[in-house]
Amino acid sequence: MIEPAPLQTVLPCSQCGRTFAHSDMVQIAGNWVCGDCKPAYLSRVMASGAASPSGRHYGGFWIRFGARIIDGIVLGLPLLVFFFLLMPNVFKAKGDVSNPLVAAFATFNLTYLLASLLISGCYEVMLLRYRGGTLGKMACGLKVIRADGSDLSWGVCFGRYFMWNVLSRSIPFLNFVFVLVSSIMAGTDAEKRALHDRVCDTRVVYKQSIA
Repeated sequence: MIEPAPLQTVLPCSQCGRTFAHSDMVQIAGNWVCGDCKPAYLSRVMASGAASPSGRHYGGFWIRFGARIIDGIVLGLPLLVFFFLLMPNVFKAKGDVSNPLVAAFATFNLTYLLASLLISGCYEVMLLRYRGGTLGKMACGLKVIRADGSDLSWGVCFGRYFMWNVLSRSIPFLNFVFVLVSSIMAGTDAEKRALHDRVCDTRVVYKQSIA
């Protein structure tokens, strides 16, 4: 007696709608995708995030990069004004040191660094705490939340700012490594978590997905 061959499970592709055997499908971000649709769908997921089983739509690398560009423009104007106000003091520097101009440049660099950290810190921490995102993120329809969906506390806001702006961007030589690793994480992680998201247990999501 010949036993009948077991029936193979057939699944529809979430992108093209065609049906395929289970062995010919791959699951990406909770959706079954055929081999033909896999490259394009995977590119979209990496670029803009994908909806999770909980209904959240995570912000991917490129949308978050665009938000950072907007924040850079917003912060650039006051920092540029401060730069031009502070710069004339360098050329007026006098003192008993052997090279007053070098000392003045060193003081200028330190003052500008501290001022830029203070301005950007107030900008990012305050907006994260009260609005859930910077102006760039709000313009892109994004919001930063905790893993459980709750709003950010003061400590988390300071932690995210410190991880990204101080640790990941301000340390010479190491900043390139931190930014590269963080970008790779945001592009490949299922929940689009960058390095500071992992440390602070936060998620960047589209606001309409949690409304």
